[in-house]
Amino acid sequence: MGLLLAWLGTGCASLSRGMRGPEEITDKARRLCEHHLLAWPDLARFPADMRPQDYVRPEDLAWLQAHPDVPPPVVKPSSEPGLCEILPPTINGDFATVAVKLRPSAGTDKDAPPGDFIAAFQETADGWRLAYWLPEEAAVPSQASGANIPLFSEAMKPPQKLSGPDLGYTREALQEGVQGLMVIRCVIARARTVTHCHTLKPLPLMVQPALDALWNSRFAPATLDGGFVDVRYTFHFNLRVGRLPPR
Repeated sequence: MGLLLAWLGTGCASLSRGMRGPEEITDKARRLCEHHLLAWPDLARFPADMRPQDYVRPEDLAWLQAHPDVPPPVVKPSSEPGLCEILPPTINGDFATVAVKLRPSAGTDKDAPPGDFIAAFQETADGWRLAYWLPEEAAVPSQASGANIPLFSEAMKPPQKLSGPDLGYTREALQEGVQGLMVIRCVIARARTVTHCHTLKPLPLMVQPALDALWNSRFAPATLDGGFVDVRYTFHFNLRVGRLPPR
């Protein structure tokens, strides 16, 4: 969990979005986690009492329905219900992040390490929905070479940062008081390199410094069933003035 929370940061939920926000996000994250739907909105896995439109961002659902031949990631989820611990969400305007700790199911190796996942939710007119960013990623031609690489899922053990620079504020970003949530998805390869980065939610004056920090970092790769795997991994940067060192 250290890698994820180091990039994610911490913060207080905005009460301007209403007291229902954190409770709704937590409930939906738990149900999606239990049905192994955090990494991919596989419509066949939604039970009868979970309407996809109540959990999936409209843009993602429309894209998925328009591309019925796109297969789910190659990583198949467990057939056992997930044991999910949902941490309190962090809300930044109309975006929220929630950390999920996945525990081994009954009948599995009790000594197996838990999985970790950071889910991103977006507020819509009808409530909070999980954001998969499917149309945004599909619209970027440079991502094509990474299209067959699976998104990080609860079946994997997350990558761990080994070396590289920390993200720091630029002088211009400090002067402008830039802060908030920035989301970047990259491929972390078995060779420990970071490639194919795609900014999903930018922040002014901070995207390039974040990309530079990621590209110049090395990571122990994600693992699946004890073996290293290439993975598309989502970084959530929760930036606050005074929290990051200046550059």
